[in-house]
Amino acid sequence: MIETLLRYPRAFLFSLLLHVVVIGLTLIEFSDRSSQPVVTKKGPQDQTIQAEVIDQKKLEQREQKIKQQQEAKRKQELEKKRKAEQARKKAEAEKKRKAEAKQKAEAEKKRKAEAARKKAEADKKRKAEAARKKAEAEQKRKAEEARKKAEAEQQRKAEEARIKAEAERKRKEEEARRKAAEEARLAAEAEQRRKEAELKAKLAAEERQRALDTMRQRYISLIQQTISRNWRQPVNAGNMPECEVMVLQGPGGVVLDVTFGVCPGTRDYRLSVEAAVLKSDPLPQPEDPALFERNLKIIFKPR
Repeated sequence: MIETLLRYPRAFLFSLLLHVVVIGLTLIEFSDRSSQPVVTKKGPQDQTIQAEVIDQKKLEQREQKIKQQQEAKRKQELEKKRKAEQARKKAEAEKKRKAEAKQKAEAEKKRKAEAARKKAEADKKRKAEAARKKAEAEQKRKAEEARKKAEAEQQRKAEEARIKAEAERKRKEEEARRKAAEEARLAAEAEQRRKEAELKAKLAAEERQRALDTMRQRYISLIQQTISRNWRQPVNAGNMPECEVMVLQGPGGVVLDVTFGVCPGTRDYRLSVEAAVLKSDPLPQPEDPALFERNLKIIFKPR
């Protein structure tokens, strides 16, 4: 029972309060009855005593009933709150629906207005684009006409220039051909004159060379003769073969040096030849100064 009281303290307090009330009413009723004549009937007194002495089981039943009443009340409150919440949500949903419907209507209105604006703008753009294309087409047509006209004029001028250039080219070709023919003729004549002059010069050179060769032979022969006249055969000269004498001479035939090439004779023989050359100083001069040779090669032949 203590556990029951601990689990349901409110029920305990309510039961205690109920006991107090019953006891109070009993006391009041008892006091009222003490002032009245005693009635010998047993029924009402037994009922009062039974009310005073409430069985614990009934108390628990009453507590259970109170609890059920409280639970029912709580459920009623919850149901009331649920209905209120449901009504609030319904009202809120209705409000939201109306707001959304209004927003949707406004959006539809805006959409229609935007669609009308876009359509008007599209019509305006279409008309502007059509006008632009028409103007552009007209401009292109005029530009194409101007281009064709300019191209035709250019072709005409080009053709005139081509014909003129062709005529000029032919004239220049003809002139160049005549000039080339003239130059070729002049070149042939010049070549002929050159060849003739070359041949003449060659013949003259050959003639002069022959003359120079003849004069040089006479010049060398004269030197040989001079050296031979001035040569004195040495005693016991022995073998006296031909001797190559190399003479270095200066201007006027001055003998500067005497050396020998191939000269197989004796030393006395070579000395006699050298003495003859030195004695021939100055050496005879050539008929033509061009024949003068600083280095002379003389073949000395003993008599």
